[in-house]
Amino acid sequence: MAKVFQFFKTIRNNWKKSLVGAAALSYGISYSKDAYDTEQLMRQYCENVSQYGDMPCPPNTKHRHVTIILNPSAKKGKAKKLYTNYCEPLLQLAGIAVNVIETKSDNEARKIVMNLDTPTDAIIVAGGDGTLSDVLTGLVRKYNSNINSVKQCPIGILPLGLTNRVARSLYHEYDNLTDVRQCIEATMAIIDEKSKMMDMIEIAPIEENSEEPVKPIYAMGTIEWGAWKNAHALAKKYWYWGPLKKYATYVFNGYKKTLSWNYDVLMNYTNPCDGCSHCYQKDTNKRWWHAFVSRRNIITDNVDYSGIINENCGVRHELPISTSELHIETSNIDKSQALSSSSLSSLKVKKGPKCENYFSFVVEGWKQENNNKLLYEQIIEAKDIELIPQEITNENTLYIDNEEYELKTVKIKLLSRAVKVFCPQLNIS
Repeated sequence: MAKVFQFFKTIRNNWKKSLVGAAALSYGISYSKDAYDTEQLMRQYCENVSQYGDMPCPPNTKHRHVTIILNPSAKKGKAKKLYTNYCEPLLQLAGIAVNVIETKSDNEARKIVMNLDTPTDAIIVAGGDGTLSDVLTGLVRKYNSNINSVKQCPIGILPLGLTNRVARSLYHEYDNLTDVRQCIEATMAIIDEKSKMMDMIEIAPIEENSEEPVKPIYAMGTIEWGAWKNAHALAKKYWYWGPLKKYATYVFNGYKKTLSWNYDVLMNYTNPCDGCSHCYQKDTNKRWWHAFVSRRNIITDNVDYSGIINENCGVRHELPISTSELHIETSNIDKSQALSSSSLSSLKVKKGPKCENYFSFVVEGWKQENNNKLLYEQIIEAKDIELIPQEITNENTLYIDNEEYELKTVKIKLLSRAVKVFCPQLNIS
């Protein structure tokens, strides 16, 4: 008993060292448990996946080949390690030939895809939403904007970026080991060849008297524009504030003259349509000479839209908007709609509140950081949109899947079910 009293007396007299030691011990136990759980999880999936590689290949059937576009700088430089540890082993055990191409600079992914001449059965994006947008842009440009040809190339999404809104709608949320489990889940969807058709958007600048027209950008997630988004994008400048940097950015940028609180924009839009005689264009090119995608992935659309009449299709509406924040989102980032094959494709235009003063700007910015969403005042569903800003300055920025672009008058076109994406769900192909 005396030794027990002496032990607690020592802890009391050295409480600072004891506190540090207890924290270190707790972290060590937690780390060891996570490492053990990860090892057991990978062991289980490796044993299951090895059955794919052991199965004999039918005669006259080529081995599957996928091309990985890996952004090693994604997820603060952790993307390559996550892919190497948890994705690559499963693909190799499944007997899938893998060609990994790493990006070394911004927008390099689109150039890689445009110049890709290696036969492949799918393109796998290992990165965030920005890398996914780059790959889609390169793919569409490769086929000279022939969307029917783009549909033949399956896309896999490995959620290895800081922003994975599209992937987050496809995969489950987990209480622990979220990164590892979602990497495994995404890889298994590729191995099992489970897929669904998802929407894509085309963002094309409208420029008059332009000698060299700017080519459109393609994405699957969000288009954002506004004061809070601009401030949020500057948070990395305040890294020295540590975990408080995302709050400090609103405090230090809310009073700057270069940050506009309110924006006026004229929006022309059409209502959503899931296919009719007016908007459907039948593909007459039956002989598609694919450049590198296996013909076993060809998709046919058996729906006859010529007999479907929608009188509201193509009717344009005009709406003036004055707001501090404007978000345009596809159905892809809504989990309930992304996992449904029967939901109507549309773009959701979400109008945020109008900022009145510096205090409300800071408070609302903090709320967004805590809840990860904006309190919208109005939501409009649309198909095709023209955004005409009433004032364009050098400080205004348009964010497409979290990538920065110069703000211009743009035309946003919804391409319904234009991309075949590997997805872990069984009943939505």
